[in-house]
Amino acid sequence: MKVLFIGGTGNISSACTDEALRRGYEVFHLNRGTHPEREKPGVRTLKADIRDTQAVKAALSGLRFDSVVQFLAFRPEHVKADIEIFDGITDQYVLISTCSAYRKPSLTPVITEETPLENPFWEYSRLKIACERVLEGSDTAADKVRDEEKARTEEKARDEVRRRSFSYTIVRPSHTYDNGWIPGCFGSASYGLAWRMLNGLEVVVPGDGQSLWTLTHASDFAVGLVGLLGKREALGQAFHITSDEHLTWDAIHSIIGTALGVQPKIVHITSDFIAKVLPERGAGLLGDKAVSVLFDNSKIRRFVPEFAPRISFAEGIRRSLAWFDAHPELEVPDKAMNADMDAILERWRLCAQ
Repeated sequence: MKVLFIGGTGNISSACTDEALRRGYEVFHLNRGTHPEREKPGVRTLKADIRDTQAVKAALSGLRFDSVVQFLAFRPEHVKADIEIFDGITDQYVLISTCSAYRKPSLTPVITEETPLENPFWEYSRLKIACERVLEGSDTAADKVRDEEKARTEEKARDEVRRRSFSYTIVRPSHTYDNGWIPGCFGSASYGLAWRMLNGLEVVVPGDGQSLWTLTHASDFAVGLVGLLGKREALGQAFHITSDEHLTWDAIHSIIGTALGVQPKIVHITSDFIAKVLPERGAGLLGDKAVSVLFDNSKIRRFVPEFAPRISFAEGIRRSLAWFDAHPELEVPDKAMNADMDAILERWRLCAQ
């Protein structure tokens, strides 16, 4: 099994690399080579910027892959370029999309892969939806079936898609974290939230802190993703891959505080207020984190029976904090997070007065 990860050294793709190597796959990374220290023994790195189509084609010359996994497509033009690059040299193109693409708020808190995709709040999510639409295409066989033969079932429409020459699978993660991340509402890829707690500063939690959220450890996600690679029956399909553990935002912050040995000073502030003060922060709350969702993972389990999330958030955050302790130079404040939280807290108190 020969697989190519576009990126390969990031938060999610690093764990997926480990899982693919564990299974004995031949693993390639395509990236700019800016983080050689993150590359793993046994991986062949192809150096090119994925946004430079001609450079990528040169780096891939003579190679063919069973699966290509795209972690770095954020706009529809990125996917269109990928189709030009990878059509004919892979049997399966896997787009990493996002669970934030699902309709918010949903009519039901239980999310399945059939939940409509719609996010009027967050541009990031809308662009990911547009990426998926490029693969499905307004002129694909599936859309023609839906438009012209309404009586045909969704599964038959997918069968038409599977016969297309460019075969794809869509995967939607939801707030997936690994070592070096302290997950929170205002950023996760830093030590920032832990730093505020340790220094006795207040932390903002949206709403009343009781909305349910799902945090997934990257190593659990990797089992599901890598399990889909090379599966013909996964072509033309979309999957979300998440933990089965659902926690309130208050519980998430309390678990982090317990791991740090402190009691976090939580201040509840409505998401609407946060969005008015800082629209860019509010978009990710109203369009994602402030909405209770419960992900139904039965589909990924049907296709990948070995998928069984094992790492609780309490265990995952202990691992991440231990990683930071081994890298004390990174245990620093997050200036952007601090500025935003302090601005929100100041405006909130002024309004209260």
